[in-house]
Amino acid sequence: MTGVMEDPRGWRALVAVGVIAGDLRARTISRYAGVTQAIAEQALAAAADAGVLVDGAISDSEALRLVAEMPAETTAGIHAALASHYMMQGPSHLLEALDHARAAGDTSHVEEITAAAEQAGHMSLSVADYGSARRLFELAGESGVADAPIERARRLGAQAVALEGLGLVAEARDVLARAFDLAEVAGDADLAADLAIAYAFPADWYAGDVRAGALLQRADTLGPDKDRAVALTAARAIVEMRIPVDPTTDHQTAWVTRASIARPLAKQALDAAGDATPLTRLLALLAWRNNHRAPQFLTRRREVSLEAVDLAQALRLPGRQVDAAVMLAVDALESGDRPLYERALSIIRWVAERDGNPRLLWHASTASAGAAFIDADLDAAVRHQAAAREHGSAIDSPGWLGAELVFTAERLLAVDDPETTRATLALPGVGDVVNPIGRAAIAYFRAQLGDRATAEADLRHAVHHLDDESSLLLTAAIAAEAAACLRVTDLMATLTGVLEPWADHVAVDASAWWCYGPVTLALAVLAHGSGDDDAAASYLDAAQVTAQRMTDVRALGRIDALRAELRPGAAANPAAVLDVPHGLSEREVQVLRLLVDGATNPEIAKVLSYSPSTIRNDVTSIYRKFGVRSRPEAAARAIALGLA
Repeated sequence: MTGVMEDPRGWRALVAVGVIAGDLRARTISRYAGVTQAIAEQALAAAADAGVLVDGAISDSEALRLVAEMPAETTAGIHAALASHYMMQGPSHLLEALDHARAAGDTSHVEEITAAAEQAGHMSLSVADYGSARRLFELAGESGVADAPIERARRLGAQAVALEGLGLVAEARDVLARAFDLAEVAGDADLAADLAIAYAFPADWYAGDVRAGALLQRADTLGPDKDRAVALTAARAIVEMRIPVDPTTDHQTAWVTRASIARPLAKQALDAAGDATPLTRLLALLAWRNNHRAPQFLTRRREVSLEAVDLAQALRLPGRQVDAAVMLAVDALESGDRPLYERALSIIRWVAERDGNPRLLWHASTASAGAAFIDADLDAAVRHQAAAREHGSAIDSPGWLGAELVFTAERLLAVDDPETTRATLALPGVGDVVNPIGRAAIAYFRAQLGDRATAEADLRHAVHHLDDESSLLLTAAIAAEAAACLRVTDLMATLTGVLEPWADHVAVDASAWWCYGPVTLALAVLAHGSGDDDAAASYLDAAQVTAQRMTDVRALGRIDALRAELRPGAAANPAAVLDVPHGLSEREVQVLRLLVDGATNPEIAKVLSYSPSTIRNDVTSIYRKFGVRSRPEAAARAIALGLA
């Protein structure tokens, strides 16, 4: 276009170059028209004099006329140059590059851009930039390149990972199903197996997903390699274990368990995974742990969960890390191991914050709320509940409403206000809860409000549907509170029989949301309700040891309250519960003894040779562990326990 200004129509061609580039600056026109910047500036001035440019802008109709006047090969050349330029600008400009390559009719350039988008998408996945990865894989898929089915299937599989990372699990599963169909048509059994297994996770999303089961079976018939066949069996064990009571609802709060179907599959997978790849071994461990929630499996569960956490950490798979850590948190609570519980919590929180996946953040919020309730920190529990509600409802997790109901029940117990309880029970849908935990809790609340007939009906329903694989100990413990409140003799006897074999356990739900406390506390409630205060005192002695070891502030408070209700002479002997000094450290015991003697924080710091801030933190920790708010209360508690 050299000398274009000698041609009265030359400025029109130069401005058309700017229109095609989407930038009417002289510098851009100069670059893509092959003229000096001075000539480009003259062209823009001529366009302004002709009224084509007004305040540096051009109308759509005028822009179309200018571009239409350009020779087709010239236009194509400019688009090709722009495509090359934008490719050099990095992943964020690949969409512009693709648009220009298509306009240039340059197939080879389109293929190059598509490959670059895929590569950039995988790089984005590696740093958990799921938003960018999603856009890049979608861009590659929309490029128009006629990929082979296998290539499209792999790209869709990667796109699904990005979607799942954004918390869009339902959308990710739709993409995985499309990818599976392509792999199946192409006859790639191993890829089809990988996609079907990916569809089955997260296991907590849609219990009893019919399409998940169908994809796993179809993948198996294709004849994948031995390792993937084991992984398919593990995934089937998870999918087959639970089906929702009401499959039509968007929320899942109650299941029918099918241990006789799923457990053999889980055992088969774990037995066969001894020499499998680490990923397959991990899936087999998760499947076994998912299908063995009953209290008799606690010892083995801890072993399996610990191995699963270590494997998931080594593989750096965020979703599986959190899955395994949640299971470990449950096992740690049920066995009364607070340090192990705190380790599991730290993994959940760290992985979720680092990855940013809303589903994992939901898990972190629910786990944190459960921990706050154990510590009797209602303010923190409310904050974490609100965060869980925000994350869960935003991604439409089918379990967020279940968590919301559990935390609401725990708050009612903590507040113990009849008016608040009555108002909550009157909310729409509350009376329609069908899962045993919910029924037991509602029965207890109604019993407290004096609605004995409805409460007993709910309670009998809950006890009738007790299930080893559905938070048995927690449901039975809550039901024990209701039965004792109602003084229903036959149900108290039944629940004592259910709980007694697991007296050394802690009652917790399957997600670590609701930790009732020691099973012996529930047994003490039942014994007191039956009039056997001697047995109740004995159970409370054992419960206090466990609660102290767990630093379970809420349970300790309830133990004290129940002990005060026992008849004179049945009170526990404090010396019987001093095996573990309330979860205190050695220094905290020293601080406590000096506190009882009336020493101030500075005086204690001087005696023990620690800084005042350290002693202040120790005193705060003692308050939290004792569930008290003042020095006199802490001193009185220490004296009662024989610690000072």
